[in-house]
Amino acid sequence: MHQSVLREGGNVRRAAVGVDIGGTKALMLAEGPELRGGAVTRRVDTGPETTPGDLHKAVEEFLADHQLEPTALGVAVPGLVENGRVAVSDVLPQLAEWSGLGNHTIPSLLVNDIRAALAQEAAELSRSATAAVVVCGTAVGSAYLSEGRVVRGARGWAGEIGSLPMTTPLGVRRLDELAGGSAIVRGAGMPPRSIHTALAEKDRRVQAVVHAAGEAFGLALASLVNFLNPEVVRVAGGTLGYPGYWDAALSAAQENALPELWYSCTVERIENPDLIVARGAIRLATAMVDGQRWVRQYV
Repeated sequence: MHQSVLREGGNVRRAAVGVDIGGTKALMLAEGPELRGGAVTRRVDTGPETTPGDLHKAVEEFLADHQLEPTALGVAVPGLVENGRVAVSDVLPQLAEWSGLGNHTIPSLLVNDIRAALAQEAAELSRSATAAVVVCGTAVGSAYLSEGRVVRGARGWAGEIGSLPMTTPLGVRRLDELAGGSAIVRGAGMPPRSIHTALAEKDRRVQAVVHAAGEAFGLALASLVNFLNPEVVRVAGGTLGYPGYWDAALSAAQENALPELWYSCTVERIENPDLIVARGAIRLATAMVDGQRWVRQYV
């Protein structure tokens, strides 16, 4: 990131900053005792054409407008991260090979968005917890703890549940293509706001689209419960806000999970989910600055 130019007048305020970059929006969060109310936020729109330059500009303006000097900067992205760079991002393809927002004056960290959410949720779990965090937004992602350790995989990419292959009458499709927010928009043939309106008006066609997407998501949850045997599964994401989606997902998950595993696990929505990824990014970046070694398993 280029050196931020602060607005003239006012006092510079130190704060930890987290950036949650998603397929339709980027949320910027600053938290610290020098801020009125303890925190400030800003949202900007994103999409497949969003470039690293767009994100640099948005964050620089956020810092300048609020007279912020970051003590740590955590950036969470929807995609595979390796060696401090975005290896691939299906929903934001322009971010491939991007190394994040940091510069030599701002200590920064780049992390997968669901790993950031897991880091935030892990703060409330026991050190030996076996748990999963699943987020269903534009696409679907997940991250796991096994006995307190992050499940990373051979290259650190474990958790790409959105690529789970599922059989349909039209052939094999990925979970993202069936259960994510973009799948619902495509199936309904209308933008999210119109989908909410149609659901409020009991539009049966749109209800069926949302119900089918929720069922597909529930089957993925059942698979996760069956192969990970977690004690807790925490779920978040804007797609859960479509009426009927979460109920269909829970019903399908319970019906298709092994009863012994299902009833030994708590499956629940995350409270106050809007800031979880940004706060997780802050938690990781702050711990990195403090030299805490546990951060390494998340990045």
